Amino acid sequence: MSKRAEQLAGIILNHSLNVQKGEKLTISASDFSSIELLEPLYEQAILKGALVNLDIFTGNFSVGRADFGNFSKTFYKNATKDQLEDVSLYALQTEWADKVVKIVSIHDKSFLNEIDSSKISLRQSVLRPISDKMLQKPWCLTYYPTKALAENSGMTLDEFTDFYYEACNVDYAKMDADILPLQELLDKSEQVEIKGDGIDLTFSIKNRLSLGVDNGKHNIPDGECFIAPIENSAEGFIEFELPQIYNGNEVEGIRLEFQKGKVIKYSSKTNSKFLKGIFESHEGNKRIGEFGIGMNKKITKYIKDILFDEKIYGTVHFALGMSYPYKRGGGKNQAPIHWDMIKDLRHVGSTIKVDDRFVFKNGEIMK
Repeated sequence: MSKRAEQLAGIILNHSLNVQKGEKLTISASDFSSIELLEPLYEQAILKGALVNLDIFTGNFSVGRADFGNFSKTFYKNATKDQLEDVSLYALQTEWADKVVKIVSIHDKSFLNEIDSSKISLRQSVLRPISDKMLQKPWCLTYYPTKALAENSGMTLDEFTDFYYEACNVDYAKMDADILPLQELLDKSEQVEIKGDGIDLTFSIKNRLSLGVDNGKHNIPDGECFIAPIENSAEGFIEFELPQIYNGNEVEGIRLEFQKGKVIKYSSKTNSKFLKGIFESHEGNKRIGEFGIGMNKKITKYIKDILFDEKIYGTVHFALGMSYPYKRGGGKNQAPIHWDMIKDLRHVGSTIKVDDRFVFKNGEIMK
């Protein structure tokens, strides 16, 4: 076993999940391509006395995160309404587990781009109550390096794997201490104003709580501070210079205009049909469920992978749709999607103002 994989397994089991003897732990993996991490994860969990369900393929397939063998694509392409709505196995697995690790291996990021978005939305709608139940338990998610992710990022697989472990194996306790002042400020503030190239947006966060500490508890790698805007408060516009991806569908040149919290006008340079399908399938998809600020200084390059990209230091992200069901970082939007879109603010003139205080200027968090 590699030392860096053993280190990451230890972070997940001890820091992220605090796995104890006798607890029921599901380790869910897309396939065996992540064996380097799976092996020490399983061994360390067994040595800790956990009851381990090593679930290869099923759990990640249920939520459309497994593409090996084109099984997800085959399912969505051919499934009837009854089959799309049957989530009984996923429900049983979720009920059994005390804690969950999900290791996702993506071999083709566009594996669902030919699928009717209404089928995906239906599947996500019926999975939503089960996902909410799972989110109430300790869980941790990571995307393991694959050739496809490496090529997508412009790196070799070896380079991307080095990048992955460097971004993941960080001192999350120190990160929490660095982010805590921002969390405390957002907790007692009411208004956020963001200005820069391609953005002029304001929204309320009154009586909402942010989540900046507890990094590494759910996502690996981690490093962000996020909060759910008041659902009817967003005013202004955002232009996304970076391509945004959801369920393998890439959309370039997205521009959104908000009024009373709702997207009232949208456009894109590519894949406009997909974008329209997202907004027309559910009213909640037109509202912001999460606003986050990237805080991981080890992640500097946009690689078209949200688990990494939303943590890029000097960027912000806005999730259209579902708010997390948490007291901290959570809101009230009950939409079926959660589409994180990255806005790069690493340029001169960019600012984030919280009430009457600037917390971000020219790509840097202010202390």
